[in-house]
Amino acid sequence: MSEADGDMTFFFYGSNVYALRQQLTKMMAEYRKRTGSDFGLERFDGSTIKPRELTASLQAAPFLATSRLVIVENLGANRANFKIDELFGSVPNSTVAIFVESQVDRRTNLFKDLGAADRVVEFKPLTGSALASWIASEAKRLDGTIDRAATQELIELVGEDQWRLAEELNKLVNYKPDISKDTVRQLVVAGVEQSIFDLVDAMASGRTAAALAAYRNLLDRRENEIYILTMVQWQLRNLLWGVMAPPELTQGELAKAAGLSPFVAGKVLGARNRHPGGRIEAAYIAASEAEFDVKTGRTKAETAVEQLIYRVSESVAQKR
Repeated sequence: MSEADGDMTFFFYGSNVYALRQQLTKMMAEYRKRTGSDFGLERFDGSTIKPRELTASLQAAPFLATSRLVIVENLGANRANFKIDELFGSVPNSTVAIFVESQVDRRTNLFKDLGAADRVVEFKPLTGSALASWIASEAKRLDGTIDRAATQELIELVGEDQWRLAEELNKLVNYKPDISKDTVRQLVVAGVEQSIFDLVDAMASGRTAAALAAYRNLLDRRENEIYILTMVQWQLRNLLWGVMAPPELTQGELAKAAGLSPFVAGKVLGARNRHPGGRIEAAYIAASEAEFDVKTGRTKAETAVEQLIYRVSESVAQKR
């Protein structure tokens, strides 16, 4: 995809901000290479721009350049009334206009109007084999290699965040170009989501010491206690979906039903056989009560998670 394809207007949207930014960077680099300068390349904050200002910019003729590349971001956050069809119609052949919305409500008129652009691209998060393939290609781009086991370990620790995956791959390749599972374990610190999952899994398994260690690790990384409690409750809710779901429910079906990413849905399905439904339900209720106690001032946030860990994990251990 490039601005040389003949399309005058683009609409980029989606939650995969990494891929979206990479595409923007690529198109800007192509523009600079083709024109030899930044003249004619303009970026606007759509949340504050005025309709008249945007119209004038899109209609403007190139100055000290033969073409223009105009990027407008977050127009959806602007309360002004923009007539998108007229904006598109005013773009001359010398200008390529890219409208970017990382968060957009498909039900709005803006989304429907921007959907009339010459090229509409949704940037979805990579999952499964697509994410693994991207990791392999990114390692290769950095003059490194990564085997399948190391790839899976990296995803388990970091999750699907391509920004962080890219940072970790760069660190790993600089340490040793041929990335192994052991190297990943040695150098990569688990992301918050994975650490929360480890905490909940240990707590629901009755492993008090492991759950407390995971909690203190999060505190050492300066994660907020209330945020940790909220994430614990969220993870328990996910597990509850998993243990209550029919055995034949697939990863994709669970992801759609529970509003989870396929990656999280896969982890939930992988863990549900370790935890009876009644145990997870009791833990979820306990977490909800802990959150209520914090919000009403009955319990301090600093001790709420620790008390929850003892309450749930020791209850599990006693029933063995």
